[in-house]
Amino acid sequence: MNKEISSQEKFENRLLYCTLFTFAMSGISSQPLGSFIPFLRESYNLSYEVSGILLSCQSIGNLIAVLIAGILPIYLGRRRSILFTSIWMAAAYLVFASGLGNPILLMVACAMTGLARGGNSNFSNTMISTLPSEKAVKGFNLLHGSFALGALASPIMLVLCVRRWPVFGWRITAGIILILCIIQVFVYAKMPLPKESFTKSVKTTDRSFFKVKEFWLASAMLLFYISTEYAIVGWMVTYFQDIGILQKNQAQLTGSLLWFVIFLGRMIGAFTSDKLSGTKLLLVDGLGQCVFFLVMFFSRTPGMVIFGLMGVGLFLSTIYPTAFSFGSMCIKGNDFGCSIMIFFGSAGGIITPALVGLVAEKAGIRAGMAVVAVLTVLLLCSIALSAYSAKRKHMEA
Repeated sequence: MNKEISSQEKFENRLLYCTLFTFAMSGISSQPLGSFIPFLRESYNLSYEVSGILLSCQSIGNLIAVLIAGILPIYLGRRRSILFTSIWMAAAYLVFASGLGNPILLMVACAMTGLARGGNSNFSNTMISTLPSEKAVKGFNLLHGSFALGALASPIMLVLCVRRWPVFGWRITAGIILILCIIQVFVYAKMPLPKESFTKSVKTTDRSFFKVKEFWLASAMLLFYISTEYAIVGWMVTYFQDIGILQKNQAQLTGSLLWFVIFLGRMIGAFTSDKLSGTKLLLVDGLGQCVFFLVMFFSRTPGMVIFGLMGVGLFLSTIYPTAFSFGSMCIKGNDFGCSIMIFFGSAGGIITPALVGLVAEKAGIRAGMAVVAVLTVLLLCSIALSAYSAKRKHMEA
């Protein structure tokens, strides 16, 4: 019996470590697009509007992947499904590294990054949801912490490469990420996976989660969180450069700073998740991210802007994993359920980057970022509604 327990724990740990590694690679490859935008605009003379569409193309690819990632395992199994979706990230970075600047091709490449990101996200969250409940709660924070670790590494890599090779440094960065994407695919091909049943039909898949209120509340929180995150990450570097508060190199490093703070916040969240209720944590995070974004938005000095940005990162850090954990119990180990919840969350990522770009093109970049301020308020409102519902359910129990 002890051997069986030890063997099961060993399997769970290997599954966790491999998932953390691959999701860190997803962070490295998914997030640089916002940092690349200034280089793409300069190299290929792209407008704000087209730049916003590029960011939205990533979200469109992500949304498509989230849908098919919940269905493909039913017919192909998990390993073949994740191999099919993850390979597109390597294809996208091959386009970026090659220096091909046709806007249509860039849109396709951005959609490819979203396709891979959505597949990686659905697969990783599903794998963590198969772990025992206590390990899963900590696992969600570690998982998204590993994503943040990867996301903070890529802008630093970009700055170092551009400093060494001013003209082609961003393309060299794309080439390095291409190699890392290939390594990620190799790990997916070899890592251990939980047993799964092939239903061969969506009709026979468990869909009872549609009737659970927590599923819809979690989906709403993810919707506004992803809208906020995509808009901030996608436009932050361009915003700081164009309004002139920060120098170009300083603005580029704000992406790494943001993800470093998010990483720290998620690591703290992973080891304090059993000491603070999820609803209280969400309320504190929702209020904090809203207040600090407004501080960053209305500040006119580098110090206050950086202070506001760090506060935004800290309070954003545990919203996604806590919100996902809030709704995960009704979709435990369900590929289809995880994909649907991520799908609803990802929908805002399509509209908001393009909307910010459209408003910026018509009324200036500050007006575009004002849209993000509204999103932070909506995120706070969705969290408050979920916390109120959880409190009522606890009182009725």
